Amino acid sequence: MQISDIKSSDWDTTASEYSKVPLEGPLLIPCKRMIDALQNALSFSSATTILDIGCGPGTAINLLIDDYGHHIPPETQLVATDYSTGMVAATRARKDSKIVAGGDTANCWGRLETLVMDAQDLSEFPSESVSHIMGSLVYFMLPDPMKGLIEAHRVLQAGGVFACTSWAKVEWMELLVQAVHKVRPVGKDNNSTQPRGTNMLPAHWKDAAGVKGELESAGFREVHTEHVEFNWVVEDNSKFAEMMCTSSNPGSKMVLGELTAEEQCHVREEYAKILEENGNVCKGVAVLGVGRK
Repeated sequence: MQISDIKSSDWDTTASEYSKVPLEGPLLIPCKRMIDALQNALSFSSATTILDIGCGPGTAINLLIDDYGHHIPPETQLVATDYSTGMVAATRARKDSKIVAGGDTANCWGRLETLVMDAQDLSEFPSESVSHIMGSLVYFMLPDPMKGLIEAHRVLQAGGVFACTSWAKVEWMELLVQAVHKVRPVGKDNNSTQPRGTNMLPAHWKDAAGVKGELESAGFREVHTEHVEFNWVVEDNSKFAEMMCTSSNPGSKMVLGELTAEEQCHVREEYAKILEENGNVCKGVAVLGVGRK
């Protein structure tokens, strides 16, 4: 199974988990860098429509509003989309909670529109109708990333900007793979022909040059790519191992595969040991890509 095989229903299952335990800390670093890059390329003060592709539980749009909401003109259209109904519902719930709590000081949440939409088909948006597009950790997971990039390019206005991120290194997942292999070595069952969890990330999306080539092939100009590195320092390795091994995240479920409950218990123990040996630090590296139409 490849990462592009993950279905929208798989993300529906984990949406409620994402809502209860918001992604915080180091994982926000690539997302914040993406939003800052959009601002640097074309100020949000000139935005006509800002489109968030693969919005998940609303992480990127939340950061956008927190950091730049007061710069966004009152007539700017804000749209968050995802192909997962559950994730769109989670974003809508975040929107409602912000408004009810009086947290819409920039008057952005109230005009946020949420749509269930496939990144590969943006037909609801006319050509050249959007000034800013952001896609946090989504395009590299599409069945046809180029189709998604071409659609994004189509709906952008001339001079509009696009930014996306992808994973180059996800050490917390790599450690999970190591733990699984300790418990069930490759070849132990007849279905294991290669290490479970390998090749989950498309090679060209893990490399700055590869991402640059993808964006340029889709028609973007003035393309800039860079690696965004950070360390995830874990306070409690046992709790972190528990989280990783019981998460409904499709990536974790892909790695754990058909392990028995007993094997998964052993995986948690091995993961905690490996993490401790790693200094309770997981390294993350994302690739940021920014381009203009």
